[in-house]
Amino acid sequence: MSGKIPKLILKYEKTEKERLKKNSKINNTQSKNSNYSYIYFVFLYNKNKVVEIRTNNFDAFKGEIIELKIYPTNNKLKGVILINVTNTTKCCTYKKLYIPLSYISTCIPVVDNTNTKEQKDISNAILNSYKSLLVNEIYEKFKKIGG
Repeated sequence: MSGKIPKLILKYEKTEKERLKKNSKINNTQSKNSNYSYIYFVFLYNKNKVVEIRTNNFDAFKGEIIELKIYPTNNKLKGVILINVTNTTKCCTYKKLYIPLSYISTCIPVVDNTNTKEQKDISNAILNSYKSLLVNEIYEKFKKIGG
């Protein structure tokens, strides 16, 4: 009897490790996809406006988005090009800076206190950019149909 217990424990441990590994893969992919779509919407809304981007190394860059780099094969976002960038933690400035998407943890629109009409929170930015994205997709579909 004592010889069978380690085999049962090993079998249980093996199945438990497989289950945990499978769950961790599912959880990791869901969180990455949700972060990427959120960042993409903020980028769409704030093109040619000042944003603050925090990286995985806890650096904070403030700059104006001038271009979004996209993969040519699947039209997914690859990275962002900023101009007149200031690093808020190290007090240095860059004329032009490329930040890959995998390196970005958050992106927040920067709002001046002087102009309150342009002041918008992040939820409005996401909703407005999502609306414009849907309108563009609908337009492309009608264009393909010939309407």
